[in-house]
Amino acid sequence: MGVLALSLVIIFGLLLFERVNFPYENDVVSNESLARLQGLSDLKSVPNAKADQAILITGHRGSGVAGNIMIDGDLEETIIGNTRRGILRAVKANIDFIEIDLRAFAGGENDLVLYHDSNLGKLDLPSNLVASGAREMEDLWLSEIKESRYRTSGLVNGEADRIVLFSEFLELASGSKQNIILDLKFSDRLNEAEVIASFEKILDQLNKHSSAYESVTIFGDFQVLSQWIAFVRTRDRRDDFDGRAARLGYTVLAKHHQNRIDILFRPSQIFERWSQLQMPGSEAPILVLPVNFASGLMLSRADEKGVDVWVYGTEDPRDWRMLEERGVGGFILDDPAAYSK
Repeated sequence: MGVLALSLVIIFGLLLFERVNFPYENDVVSNESLARLQGLSDLKSVPNAKADQAILITGHRGSGVAGNIMIDGDLEETIIGNTRRGILRAVKANIDFIEIDLRAFAGGENDLVLYHDSNLGKLDLPSNLVASGAREMEDLWLSEIKESRYRTSGLVNGEADRIVLFSEFLELASGSKQNIILDLKFSDRLNEAEVIASFEKILDQLNKHSSAYESVTIFGDFQVLSQWIAFVRTRDRRDDFDGRAARLGYTVLAKHHQNRIDILFRPSQIFERWSQLQMPGSEAPILVLPVNFASGLMLSRADEKGVDVWVYGTEDPRDWRMLEERGVGGFILDDPAAYSK
Protein backbone atom coordinates (compact mmCIF):
# COMPACT_ATOMS: atom_id res chain seq x y z
CA MET A 1 0.00 0.00 0.00
CA GLY A 2 2.85 2.37 0.82
CA VAL A 3 4.39 1.95 -2.64
CA LEU A 4 1.01 2.49 -4.32
CA ALA A 5 0.35 5.63 -2.27
CA LEU A 6 3.79 7.04 -3.10
CA SER A 7 3.26 6.28 -6.81
CA LEU A 8 -0.07 8.11 -6.79
CA VAL A 9 1.49 11.11 -5.06
CA ILE A 10 4.29 11.28 -7.65
CA ILE A 11 1.87 10.97 -10.59
CA PHE A 12 -0.45 13.59 -9.10
CA GLY A 13 2.52 15.87 -8.48
CA LEU A 14 3.72 15.54 -12.06
CA LEU A 15 0.26 16.26 -13.47
CA LEU A 16 -0.23 19.38 -11.36
CA PHE A 17 3.41 20.54 -11.35
CA GLU A 18 2.93 23.69 -13.38
CA ARG A 19 -0.75 24.37 -12.79
CA VAL A 20 0.00 24.91 -9.09
CA ASN A 21 3.43 26.50 -9.28
CA PHE A 22 3.61 28.07 -12.75
CA PRO A 23 0.00 28.96 -13.68
CA TYR A 24 -1.30 28.73 -17.22
CA GLU A 25 -1.86 31.99 -19.09
CA ASN A 26 -4.59 32.73 -21.64
CA ASP A 27 -5.54 29.04 -21.79
CA VAL A 28 -2.30 28.19 -23.56
CA VAL A 29 -1.03 24.71 -22.70
CA SER A 30 2.42 25.15 -21.19
CA ASN A 31 3.50 21.65 -20.15
CA GLU A 32 2.86 19.34 -23.10
CA SER A 33 4.57 16.03 -23.85
CA LEU A 34 6.05 17.90 -26.80
CA ALA A 35 6.31 15.69 -29.89
CA ARG A 36 3.49 13.33 -28.92
CA LEU A 37 1.05 16.16 -28.30
CA GLN A 38 2.17 18.55 -31.01
CA GLY A 39 -0.10 16.81 -33.49
CA LEU A 40 -3.03 16.74 -31.05
CA SER A 41 -3.11 20.26 -29.64
CA ASP A 42 -2.92 23.80 -30.95
CA LEU A 43 0.22 24.59 -29.01
CA LYS A 44 1.80 27.99 -29.11
CA SER A 45 5.50 28.67 -28.85
CA VAL A 46 6.48 31.13 -26.15
CA PRO A 47 9.20 33.45 -27.53
CA ASN A 48 12.28 33.95 -25.41
CA ALA A 49 14.98 36.59 -25.43
CA LYS A 50 17.67 33.89 -25.74
CA ALA A 51 16.11 32.28 -28.80
CA ASP A 52 18.86 33.43 -31.16
CA GLN A 53 21.78 32.14 -29.07
CA ALA A 54 23.99 29.28 -30.25
CA ILE A 55 22.76 25.91 -28.99
CA LEU A 56 25.34 23.76 -27.20
CA ILE A 57 25.20 20.04 -27.98
CA THR A 58 26.25 17.38 -25.49
CA GLY A 59 26.71 13.67 -26.17
CA HIS A 60 24.65 11.89 -23.49
CA ARG A 61 26.82 9.22 -21.83
CA GLY A 62 29.23 9.73 -24.72
CA SER A 63 26.98 8.66 -27.56
CA GLY A 64 24.55 5.80 -27.07
CA VAL A 65 24.72 2.39 -28.76
CA ALA A 66 21.89 -0.12 -29.18
CA GLY A 67 21.62 -2.79 -26.50
CA ASN A 68 19.29 -4.61 -24.14
CA ILE A 69 18.42 -4.34 -20.48
CA MET A 70 16.78 -6.91 -18.21
CA ILE A 71 13.40 -5.67 -16.98
CA ASP A 72 11.31 -8.03 -14.83
CA GLY A 73 13.12 -11.02 -16.28
CA ASP A 74 12.76 -9.95 -19.92
CA LEU A 75 15.31 -8.37 -22.24
CA GLU A 76 14.11 -5.09 -23.71
CA GLU A 77 15.80 -2.96 -26.37
CA THR A 78 17.31 0.29 -25.17
CA ILE A 79 20.14 2.74 -25.75
CA ILE A 80 23.22 2.03 -23.64
CA GLY A 81 25.77 4.75 -23.00
CA ASN A 82 29.17 5.15 -21.34
CA THR A 83 30.63 2.46 -23.61
CA ARG A 84 34.03 2.62 -25.28
CA ARG A 85 32.37 2.78 -28.70
CA GLY A 86 30.08 5.60 -27.65
CA ILE A 87 32.96 7.58 -26.18
CA LEU A 88 35.10 7.22 -29.31
CA ARG A 89 32.15 8.25 -31.46
CA ALA A 90 31.58 11.35 -29.32
CA VAL A 91 35.28 12.29 -29.35
CA LYS A 92 35.25 12.26 -33.16
CA ALA A 93 31.93 14.12 -33.47
CA ASN A 94 31.65 17.86 -33.87
CA ILE A 95 29.90 18.43 -30.54
CA ASP A 96 30.47 20.83 -27.70
CA PHE A 97 30.53 18.51 -24.69
CA ILE A 98 30.88 14.82 -23.83
CA GLU A 99 28.88 13.80 -20.75
CA ILE A 100 29.67 10.66 -18.74
CA ASP A 101 28.27 9.21 -15.51
CA LEU A 102 30.59 8.39 -12.62
CA ARG A 103 30.02 5.83 -9.89
CA ALA A 104 32.21 4.33 -7.20
CA PHE A 105 33.07 0.64 -6.92
CA ALA A 106 34.44 -1.62 -4.18
CA GLY A 107 38.17 -1.71 -3.45
CA GLY A 108 40.93 0.79 -2.83
CA GLU A 109 41.81 1.65 -6.44
CA ASN A 110 42.19 5.33 -7.21
CA ASP A 111 39.52 5.25 -9.90
CA LEU A 112 35.79 5.40 -10.65
CA VAL A 113 33.57 3.67 -13.18
CA LEU A 114 31.40 5.01 -16.01
CA TYR A 115 27.91 3.70 -15.29
CA HIS A 116 24.50 5.36 -15.12
CA ASP A 117 22.27 3.23 -12.88
CA SER A 118 23.36 1.32 -9.82
CA ASN A 119 21.60 -1.91 -10.88
CA LEU A 120 23.42 -4.37 -13.13
CA GLY A 121 20.62 -5.07 -15.64
CA LYS A 122 22.62 -3.71 -18.59
CA LEU A 123 25.39 -6.26 -18.09
CA ASP A 124 26.19 -9.85 -18.92
CA LEU A 125 27.81 -10.90 -15.66
CA PRO A 126 30.48 -13.56 -15.13
CA SER A 127 29.16 -16.86 -13.77
CA ASN A 128 30.46 -16.29 -10.24
CA LEU A 129 28.40 -13.07 -9.97
CA VAL A 130 25.29 -14.69 -11.42
CA ALA A 131 25.58 -17.46 -8.85
CA SER A 132 25.92 -14.98 -6.00
CA GLY A 133 22.76 -13.10 -6.99
CA ALA A 134 22.24 -9.60 -8.39
CA ARG A 135 24.26 -6.84 -6.76
CA GLU A 136 24.85 -3.16 -7.36
CA MET A 137 27.72 -1.45 -9.16
CA GLU A 138 29.10 -0.11 -5.88
CA ASP A 139 29.52 -3.71 -4.66
CA LEU A 140 31.63 -4.90 -7.59
CA TRP A 141 35.40 -5.23 -7.34
CA LEU A 142 37.75 -4.13 -10.09
CA SER A 143 38.33 -7.70 -11.33
CA GLU A 144 34.56 -8.25 -11.58
CA ILE A 145 34.08 -4.98 -13.43
CA LYS A 146 36.68 -5.96 -15.99
CA GLU A 147 34.96 -9.32 -16.54
CA SER A 148 31.49 -7.82 -17.04
CA ARG A 149 30.20 -6.98 -20.52
CA TYR A 150 27.39 -4.73 -21.74
CA ARG A 151 24.42 -6.25 -23.54
CA THR A 152 25.41 -4.54 -26.79
CA SER A 153 25.95 -6.10 -30.21
CA GLY A 154 29.22 -6.03 -32.14
CA LEU A 155 32.82 -6.01 -30.99
CA VAL A 156 35.41 -3.35 -30.18
CA ASN A 157 38.96 -4.45 -30.96
CA GLY A 158 37.74 -8.05 -31.01
CA GLU A 159 35.83 -7.98 -27.72
CA ALA A 160 32.39 -6.97 -26.51
CA ASP A 161 31.79 -3.60 -24.83
CA ARG A 162 32.94 -3.74 -21.24
CA ILE A 163 32.58 -1.20 -18.46
CA VAL A 164 34.95 1.75 -18.84
CA LEU A 165 36.96 3.17 -15.96
CA PHE A 166 37.30 6.94 -15.50
CA SER A 167 41.06 6.76 -16.11
CA GLU A 168 40.40 4.86 -19.35
CA PHE A 169 37.89 7.47 -20.48
CA LEU A 170 40.48 10.20 -19.96
CA GLU A 171 43.00 8.19 -21.97
CA LEU A 172 40.47 7.82 -24.81
CA ALA A 173 39.86 11.57 -24.80
CA SER A 174 43.54 12.44 -24.41
CA GLY A 175 44.72 14.96 -26.99
CA SER A 176 41.21 15.84 -28.14
CA LYS A 177 40.89 18.63 -25.53
CA GLN A 178 37.14 18.05 -25.26
CA ASN A 179 34.79 19.89 -22.95
CA ILE A 180 33.65 17.13 -20.61
CA ILE A 181 30.75 16.82 -18.19
CA LEU A 182 31.03 14.54 -15.17
CA ASP A 183 27.59 13.51 -13.89
CA LEU A 184 28.17 12.38 -10.31
CA LYS A 185 25.95 9.43 -9.36
CA PHE A 186 26.95 9.32 -5.69
CA SER A 187 23.95 10.47 -3.64
CA ASP A 188 21.84 7.33 -3.87
CA ARG A 189 24.44 4.81 -2.65
CA LEU A 190 27.38 6.47 -0.86
CA ASN A 191 27.75 7.91 2.62
CA GLU A 192 29.47 11.25 3.17
CA ALA A 193 32.97 9.81 3.65
CA GLU A 194 32.63 7.72 0.49
CA VAL A 195 31.46 10.76 -1.48
CA ILE A 196 34.51 12.75 -0.34
CA ALA A 197 36.80 9.85 -1.28
CA SER A 198 35.21 9.82 -4.74
CA PHE A 199 35.80 13.56 -5.10
CA GLU A 200 39.47 12.99 -4.31
CA LYS A 201 39.67 10.38 -7.05
CA ILE A 202 38.12 12.78 -9.55
CA LEU A 203 40.71 15.46 -8.80
CA ASP A 204 43.61 13.01 -8.90
CA GLN A 205 42.58 11.57 -12.25
CA LEU A 206 41.91 14.97 -13.82
CA ASN A 207 45.32 16.19 -12.72
CA LYS A 208 46.99 13.09 -14.15
CA HIS A 209 45.23 13.52 -17.52
CA SER A 210 45.20 17.27 -18.08
CA SER A 211 45.58 16.82 -21.87
CA ALA A 212 42.23 15.01 -22.05
CA TYR A 213 39.95 18.01 -21.59
CA GLU A 214 39.52 21.68 -22.34
CA SER A 215 37.04 22.33 -19.55
CA VAL A 216 35.18 20.31 -16.92
CA THR A 217 31.56 20.77 -15.86
CA ILE A 218 30.14 18.92 -12.84
CA PHE A 219 26.53 17.67 -13.04
CA GLY A 220 24.59 16.27 -10.12
CA ASP A 221 21.59 16.61 -7.84
CA PHE A 222 21.43 19.38 -5.24
CA GLN A 223 22.78 17.12 -2.51
CA VAL A 224 25.97 16.04 -4.26
CA LEU A 225 26.67 19.49 -5.73
CA SER A 226 26.38 21.03 -2.26
CA GLN A 227 28.93 18.48 -1.03
CA TRP A 228 31.21 19.25 -3.99
CA ILE A 229 31.13 22.99 -3.23
CA ALA A 230 32.01 22.41 0.44
CA PHE A 231 34.80 20.03 -0.60
CA VAL A 232 36.55 22.26 -3.15
CA ARG A 233 36.28 25.34 -0.93
CA THR A 234 38.48 23.70 1.69
CA ARG A 235 41.30 22.78 -0.69
CA ASP A 236 44.52 24.83 -1.16
CA ARG A 237 46.02 22.72 -3.93
CA ARG A 238 46.91 24.45 -7.18
CA ASP A 239 47.10 21.72 -9.80
CA ASP A 240 46.17 21.65 -13.46
CA PHE A 241 42.53 21.20 -12.48
CA ASP A 242 41.01 23.53 -9.90
CA GLY A 243 37.62 22.22 -8.79
CA ARG A 244 36.48 25.67 -7.70
CA ALA A 245 36.55 26.89 -11.30
CA ALA A 246 34.37 24.07 -12.65
CA ARG A 247 30.90 25.07 -13.77
CA LEU A 248 28.02 23.17 -12.16
CA GLY A 249 24.91 21.65 -13.70
CA TYR A 250 21.97 21.23 -11.31
CA THR A 251 20.03 18.11 -12.39
CA VAL A 252 16.61 18.93 -10.99
CA LEU A 253 15.01 15.48 -10.99
CA ALA A 254 18.04 13.28 -10.33
CA LYS A 255 17.35 9.92 -8.71
CA HIS A 256 18.00 10.91 -5.13
CA HIS A 257 14.56 10.09 -3.65
CA GLN A 258 14.42 13.09 -1.32
CA ASN A 259 15.39 15.37 -4.19
CA ARG A 260 12.43 14.23 -6.30
CA ILE A 261 9.88 14.39 -3.50
CA ASP A 262 10.97 17.90 -2.43
CA ILE A 263 10.73 19.25 -5.97
CA LEU A 264 7.34 17.69 -6.69
CA PHE A 265 5.84 19.18 -3.54
CA ARG A 266 7.43 22.62 -3.89
CA PRO A 267 8.86 23.17 -7.39
CA SER A 268 9.46 26.87 -6.76
CA GLN A 269 12.55 25.84 -4.78
CA ILE A 270 14.25 24.85 -8.05
CA PHE A 271 15.42 28.43 -8.48
CA GLU A 272 16.19 28.80 -4.76
CA ARG A 273 18.49 25.79 -4.95
CA TRP A 274 20.02 27.01 -8.20
CA SER A 275 21.01 30.30 -6.51
CA GLN A 276 22.56 28.41 -3.57
CA LEU A 277 24.86 26.51 -5.94
CA GLN A 278 26.66 29.56 -7.34
CA MET A 279 30.38 29.61 -6.59
CA PRO A 280 32.54 32.76 -6.71
CA GLY A 281 34.85 32.72 -9.71
CA SER A 282 32.77 30.20 -11.66
CA GLU A 283 30.01 30.62 -14.22
CA ALA A 284 26.44 30.47 -12.92
CA PRO A 285 25.11 26.89 -12.75
CA ILE A 286 23.21 25.29 -15.60
CA LEU A 287 19.67 24.13 -14.87
CA VAL A 288 19.35 20.60 -16.32
CA LEU A 289 15.71 19.68 -17.01
CA PRO A 290 13.88 16.66 -18.42
CA VAL A 291 12.08 17.69 -21.58
CA ASN A 292 8.56 17.47 -20.15
CA PHE A 293 9.44 20.09 -17.52
CA ALA A 294 10.88 22.53 -20.06
CA SER A 295 7.61 24.33 -20.64
CA GLY A 296 7.21 27.85 -21.92
CA LEU A 297 6.45 29.30 -18.51
CA MET A 298 9.28 27.44 -16.81
CA LEU A 299 11.73 28.73 -19.42
CA SER A 300 10.31 32.25 -19.19
CA ARG A 301 10.87 32.15 -15.44
CA ALA A 302 14.43 30.92 -16.03
CA ASP A 303 15.03 33.71 -18.54
CA GLU A 304 13.84 36.34 -16.04
CA LYS A 305 16.36 35.03 -13.52
CA GLY A 306 19.23 34.66 -16.00
CA VAL A 307 19.29 30.87 -15.70
CA ASP A 308 20.85 28.84 -18.53
CA VAL A 309 18.66 25.76 -19.18
CA TRP A 310 19.79 22.55 -20.87
CA VAL A 311 17.30 19.80 -21.72
CA TYR A 312 17.52 16.02 -22.02
CA GLY A 313 15.04 13.28 -22.91
CA THR A 314 14.13 13.97 -26.54
CA GLU A 315 15.72 13.07 -29.86
CA ASP A 316 12.91 14.62 -31.94
CA PRO A 317 13.81 17.59 -34.21
CA ARG A 318 10.30 19.05 -33.67
CA ASP A 319 11.08 19.34 -29.95
CA TRP A 320 14.48 20.89 -30.67
CA ARG A 321 12.97 23.64 -32.80
CA MET A 322 10.28 24.48 -30.25
CA LEU A 323 12.75 24.48 -27.37
CA GLU A 324 15.20 26.63 -29.33
CA GLU A 325 12.45 29.24 -29.76
CA ARG A 326 11.88 29.14 -26.03
CA GLY A 327 15.51 29.93 -25.30
CA VAL A 328 16.98 26.59 -24.25
CA GLY A 329 20.78 26.85 -24.15
CA GLY A 330 21.72 23.22 -24.81
CA PHE A 331 20.54 19.72 -25.66
CA ILE A 332 21.88 16.50 -24.14
CA LEU A 333 21.40 13.84 -26.82
CA ASP A 334 21.94 10.09 -27.15
CA ASP A 335 22.73 10.64 -30.84
CA PRO A 336 24.38 14.09 -30.89
CA ALA A 337 25.51 13.65 -34.51
CA ALA A 338 21.83 13.78 -35.59
CA TYR A 339 21.53 17.43 -34.56
CA SER A 340 22.46 19.87 -37.28
CA LYS A 341 23.42 23.37 -36.17
